[in-house]
Amino acid sequence: MNRKRMMVICTLLLALSIGQSSTWGSRANAAALAPERALQVQDSEASKDDELLDTLGVSSDEQLYDALYNGQTLADIASSHQRDAQAVVDLQVAQLTEQLDQRLANKSITLEQYQAHKAELTQVVAKSVFGL
Repeated sequence: MNRKRMMVICTLLLALSIGQSSTWGSRANAAALAPERALQVQDSEASKDDELLDTLGVSSDEQLYDALYNGQTLADIASSHQRDAQAVVDLQVAQLTEQLDQRLANKSITLEQYQAHKAELTQVVAKSVFGL
């Protein structure tokens, strides 16, 4: 496997694992507090997945994973579906910023950590999307 493909896949898996770790905790807490709230959290996560698929122009998670596995970057996937790769960057930055905001509000990170992550977020996401 070439280095570029490995970097893209690792970055995607890291982003998904960060999202899953915060999602699992929030789903468990929501389910314990109110079953209807748990459904809202699940719907919110599903809509974020759908939003990425729509932005990329792909129809399913499997299509996305296959393209990534075959060495395409997110920018390549978006371009092949006549979509703007910068829109993918903007979407991921917005979603990760939301996660950072939640982590700061929950006091799982300090203000200094928040500011450091936020300062480099756009650059890291852009490198990931474009496979740099």
